[in-house]
Amino acid sequence: MLTHPDTVYIDAGIDFLDPRLYSSCRAPFGLATMLPRRAYTSEVFERLENEKVWTRDWVCIGTSPEIPDPLDLLPYTIGQHAIHVQRLPDGGLQGRFNKAQHGGCRTIPAQCRTGKKTRCSYTSCGFSRDRDVILANALAEMSPQMGQYLGAVPERLLPVKVRTSGPLIFANIDPTLDAEQRPLLPEWTENLVRLEGHWQEHRSNWKLAGATIVDIARSSLAGGGATNHVSAESTFPNLVLVRSRYATLVVVLQPTALDQTLWRLSFFSPPELSRSAHEAACGGLMRLLDQAAGQASSLQEKIELSLASDPSESSRAGWLFNQALIERVTRHHVAYWSAPLMRA
Repeated sequence: MLTHPDTVYIDAGIDFLDPRLYSSCRAPFGLATMLPRRAYTSEVFERLENEKVWTRDWVCIGTSPEIPDPLDLLPYTIGQHAIHVQRLPDGGLQGRFNKAQHGGCRTIPAQCRTGKKTRCSYTSCGFSRDRDVILANALAEMSPQMGQYLGAVPERLLPVKVRTSGPLIFANIDPTLDAEQRPLLPEWTENLVRLEGHWQEHRSNWKLAGATIVDIARSSLAGGGATNHVSAESTFPNLVLVRSRYATLVVVLQPTALDQTLWRLSFFSPPELSRSAHEAACGGLMRLLDQAAGQASSLQEKIELSLASDPSESSRAGWLFNQALIERVTRHHVAYWSAPLMRA
């Protein structure tokens, strides 16, 4: 989480820390290209994202209604850091790093060192897929989950900063962040209840998914847009909110591989809305998501097959996202240690 001055991010001769690499991406919308093609396919760029984005930004990890009762626990992997947020007896939220960062394994298993997240029957960790919410009754003393996530003395675990906006939960693991600094979080003023939620996984780099959802949700031809009373907004890096007259969809994006993204979906509606009206409203939003998933997958394939120049950026939402990402990956951070790195 703390930058080493000798760390380099070079892949196939491309220096991802060189601001000149992104000159064409920073051009005005309509003239700009997408990010360099290898930004969507390179494991080196993925490591850069872990350093400059996931360990620096406020990341949406879920919603409060998912952990309604005291001691319920929400696991989430930010980059390669395994954390959780737990509901406290007084109703507050406490974020911590997991006690077992490798899921309790003494070393990282070989199958977990690949480019794709591994389905692990043991627990969630920085190298495997997250499991769903762990209810309080599964965290009894001496239970495997208690040992893997909390340990005997949870108070000794490294804390994680947590903020909320309405039902949305945000976490930040940057140890250099000013504790008094208030994050720019999306406003949530509606009185809505979470009635359902599920996860989907789609084939596209996470950087393509959010803008694609926003574009489809704003398109009248796709069934969204103002004429259909649908709006959409994204919050960097991984949150998309899609609103219709009778429902709000929360999409939390989490990369599970270079070309795969987990979409964590939560559907909210006014408490007075009937179940049938809620299902109809959510059905309309799901149809938009299905279109977005197909478009994101096609865009991923287009990038992988583009061997010449980088494709033009045709999405305004994508262009805005790229500007935020470029600002972060080219930002300089305080180095914690000036000694040179040595190859073992």
